[in-house]
Amino acid sequence: MPVSSSTEGFPIEGATMPTWLLRFDADGVLASPATADALMVRLADRSLSHVIFHSHGWNTDFADALRQYGTFLRALDGVLATYPLAGFNPIFVGITWPSVWLAEEPGPTLAGMNTEAATARIVTDLAAPLAAPARARLYALADSAHLDPPAAQELAALLSTAVGGLNDEIGDPAMDAGPTAEDLIEGARRLAAVEGRAAPATLAGPPALDENGLPIASLSGITGRLDPRDLIRLFSLFQMKDRAGRVGATGVATLLRRMMAAAPEARFNLLGHSFGAKVMLSAIAAAPALPRPVDTLLLLQPAISHLAFAATVPGRAGPGGYRAVLERVAAPVFTTFSAMDMPLHDVFHLALRRDADLGEMRIAAAGAPPSRYAALGGYGPRGSGETLIDPIPGPGEPLLYPPGARMVGLDGSANRITSHGDVGTPYTAWVLRHLLALPAATS
Repeated sequence: MPVSSSTEGFPIEGATMPTWLLRFDADGVLASPATADALMVRLADRSLSHVIFHSHGWNTDFADALRQYGTFLRALDGVLATYPLAGFNPIFVGITWPSVWLAEEPGPTLAGMNTEAATARIVTDLAAPLAAPARARLYALADSAHLDPPAAQELAALLSTAVGGLNDEIGDPAMDAGPTAEDLIEGARRLAAVEGRAAPATLAGPPALDENGLPIASLSGITGRLDPRDLIRLFSLFQMKDRAGRVGATGVATLLRRMMAAAPEARFNLLGHSFGAKVMLSAIAAAPALPRPVDTLLLLQPAISHLAFAATVPGRAGPGGYRAVLERVAAPVFTTFSAMDMPLHDVFHLALRRDADLGEMRIAAAGAPPSRYAALGGYGPRGSGETLIDPIPGPGEPLLYPPGARMVGLDGSANRITSHGDVGTPYTAWVLRHLLALPAATS
């Protein structure tokens, strides 16, 4: 049965197990070191049986993370009340990282920015790295109602220049570039099209820059007008995806190693939602390797490529960027997916289409995926020797997969995962309960 409520760490409303919350900044630097030190002391209690380690996903502020974690833990408590685990003495560790696009806005998934103040804040942040002439020009373009082709090309190039290298977790400078102007314009065109707005716009290639770092406008290859907010929204998607990898591969990986050293006998059960799946995958994949395998990994509607674990990825040489993680997790990796997750099923593959996103190389069934760029949380894993289970089982239902399976996809399309955020349910809690009951990993 779950342990009694505790006042240590950071209590989460409604959760019965001890809960801790640690903060990371955008570069993966631990922002609550004293709390982490106290956690290590707590983990030294050899009576602990499990460490449940969870990362939220995109567009989630601190209050949202608390609600998400609380909802999940209450669902888990409900399942364990009926299906208890002998000797279960867990601790929950959640992380927060800056994944919010704009706190008062619905985010980059569907709606555009609704207020001038919101637009001004995000544009000011984006323009900060630029020299004064380029910064002034970015402000002017972002303040436009619509962009004609040369202006769209110019703003996209300025955004790309402002981002520069995103220092992603693969450690390969050739793969560390941010989105190009072409990436941004093509993605904005696709978002506008899927939302029934704007004429198509395409870009032949990124423009040259003048002596002030300003793009030299050209009409070549572009047709149609764009809303500047669409380009900014697309940048946010790229930015948050890459930030998730950076946070995971730096700060979260370091924290995970410390926790495993502090609690050598506890089982480590990792979870990640949306871009939080990339946080946890990057932490597991990072060098140096963890001191022992992670016991289990549950990805909840992951906003990464459906080919991330593939043995080979169409269109380039080599396996999916996270395939090696399959050997660093003792149990099969479990992932949910759903056709009812509109952002991942209908939009992701239209917007995030950098070559580097193909198969999640930037690290290092709900129907057939419509594109090589389709999301894992929208269509399930492919090319990884996966087992797909339809539907995801609920409490008391069997969860069957072949011996030796390494990748298991759980289809929530039949009203069991009804949206991108619908992951704190009896269905997902039942899957975690199954994973918690598996034998401990050995090094």
